[in-house]
Amino acid sequence: MPKTHMAQEVAILNFFEESPLDKAEMLFNIVKDKMRARCAANGPAVARRKEARSSRSQETPLLQAMEKQ
Repeated sequence: MPKTHMAQEVAILNFFEESPLDKAEMLFNIVKDKMRARCAANGPAVARRKEARSSRSQETPLLQAMEKQ
């Protein structure tokens, strides 16, 4: 991860920790609504990824261990 990206994430976290509660809550609600819309738009793809993960979890532990190597 590039350092500039990490610095942006830290700045965002600092904003939520240090800004007035009403301002942070307002921005949080905006971000939450945008993320819900984004997740709804990507719903079928997310469901397919979850299906793939659940089918892998049904494999035997030996096969899972072999995949990790």
